[in-house]
Amino acid sequence: MADEDGFPVLVRDEDPWQAAGAVRGTHLRVWRRGPGRVAAVISGPGAWAYEEAVARLRDEYPHDAVELYHHHPGDWTTAAFYARLTVADDGAVTRTRLFGDELARRLGPSLYATEDVEDETAGYGGP
Repeated sequence: MADEDGFPVLVRDEDPWQAAGAVRGTHLRVWRRGPGRVAAVISGPGAWAYEEAVARLRDEYPHDAVELYHHHPGDWTTAAFYARLTVADDGAVTRTRLFGDELARRLGPSLYATEDVEDETAGYGGP
């Protein structure tokens, strides 16, 4: 499933929600990459609660392979970054950093257009 420019279609852009144990909200966006394939970006200062987001995505997209990414917006104490998340069978999460522009090439301009308003990193978020 692609838009007129050939990018995956943004099918979900929910308001930030309060993850368990998070100080601030988590923003979840999902793109349909094709039949049986979605990509999800968990972002925001509260996005470290991967387990809760992974469980939600598995429940809500049970028949889809889910590519999972994390975006930590920059603030006055930390640099922004993007990362690919890999979930092991035991639930452990491995984070591999990548450049925001690399992820934008995969997901299209809607990645930055729906980004968190407090993020002022201009797509860098590099390794």
